[in-house]
Amino acid sequence: MSDMPDPSRAPVPGAVVLVADDDARRRSTLVETVLRFDPAAAILEARTGEEVIAHITARRPTIGFVGMKLDGLSGPEAIAVARKRGVTIPCLVLVAPRVFPQWQELAQSLNAYEVLKTPLDPDHIGSLLAANARRTTPTPLLLASSSDAARTAVGRVLDRCGFALEVDEADSGRHALKLLRTGGYRLAFIDTNLEGLDGLELACQVQTLNLATHVTVMTTGDPEPIVNAARFFGVDFVMTMPFYARDIDLAIHHALDLRRPYLLHALTAPPAPTALVRVGAPLPARRSA
Repeated sequence: MSDMPDPSRAPVPGAVVLVADDDARRRSTLVETVLRFDPAAAILEARTGEEVIAHITARRPTIGFVGMKLDGLSGPEAIAVARKRGVTIPCLVLVAPRVFPQWQELAQSLNAYEVLKTPLDPDHIGSLLAANARRTTPTPLLLASSSDAARTAVGRVLDRCGFALEVDEADSGRHALKLLRTGGYRLAFIDTNLEGLDGLELACQVQTLNLATHVTVMTTGDPEPIVNAARFFGVDFVMTMPFYARDIDLAIHHALDLRRPYLLHALTAPPAPTALVRVGAPLPARRSA
């Protein structure tokens, strides 16, 4: 695993970055901060909603810092129009002076990665640039379950999570162990009810082999006994099926040592319902049926 990229490093030089805001000073601050982290970045500046649409369509930026207020169309309106035309920003960061609950819902509807509050924090901007680079770096992941339905459900969420995941599937414990022994997986989602070698036994093998694989164990039953047992096997999380898409996002951010975005934090902070339990942390209150 020593050849894995360090997520704390600056993004890959040459990133195409959209900076859109009606405030010239704020645009300048964003541009200066981006270039500090990536001197070779191609910066696309926009003051109006129409310019945002034109840049997204012509240059396909991988990350965009888009203010709520623009001349003409607002930032969210411009993003929505571009989406209707079939083009999106893979890592959308909305810039706002304050974050109201309805803006959180708006950001989710636009599939935004983060909301960046003003005054701007250079370290936060830098962490978003690094996260964008890490999200676009191919990351091997193992999905092990003897249930076709479970693999399909989890795989569908992984496909939409925004990370460049290279997913290998295994339908038995023995097959999963064979794949894991290559040492090439940063993450593994493992079902407890694997045929041949159950999920906890498999996690124990991962720990014995001293693999740098972050393991999330999946279960359809009571998570408490699984969590208690998983403490001894180096498991990061236990996830109860059915799950929330945000639970998988949280597990991936943890495994890749990425700062949890404000939006993800807001979605997963108590008392928000969750199917994910971090091993070693107190168990959440049981969800109502």
